Amino acid sequence: MEELEIAKRRAMYLLGGRDYGRNELVEKLKNNYSEKTAVTVAELMCEYGYVDDDRYAEKLAKLYITVRHYGKSKAAMMMRQKLLDPETIETALARYTSEDIVGEITDILRKKYYDRLFLSGIEGKKEMQKVIAALARRGYGYNDIKSALYIIREEAENEEE
Repeated sequence: MEELEIAKRRAMYLLGGRDYGRNELVEKLKNNYSEKTAVTVAELMCEYGYVDDDRYAEKLAKLYITVRHYGKSKAAMMMRQKLLDPETIETALARYTSEDIVGEITDILRKKYYDRLFLSGIEGKKEMQKVIAALARRGYGYNDIKSALYIIREEAENEEE
């Protein structure tokens, strides 16, 4: 059996386990086969419809933004690690507006940090800085974090009345 056929079978086996982007599949196949064979097989998988970078990027964007609650910057970083090209990543993340992101942040604030948001004095400021830093590490932008904090404060003030 020639190398191309064996590589196609390997690609089908890999794709049976999870989705891959074109470049990621090429890199995976290059571990066992020549670069020419890996590229040829990845192209064939794209032609057959088994590999679609746009579909894969949309799936990853949904996973990172709505399931794992990452901000756009961390989601983009994780998608770059999957060897997706920048335009595909940008297109996949473009469907998530600032309002969506602020909504995700407010959900996180309500579920995880609500009791730490309204402390007073120096202790309150330190806790607020910790919360903001934790959200920034998740990849959220400062303006979106600020907007979400404002929404939470408004909700708390309305509950007090």
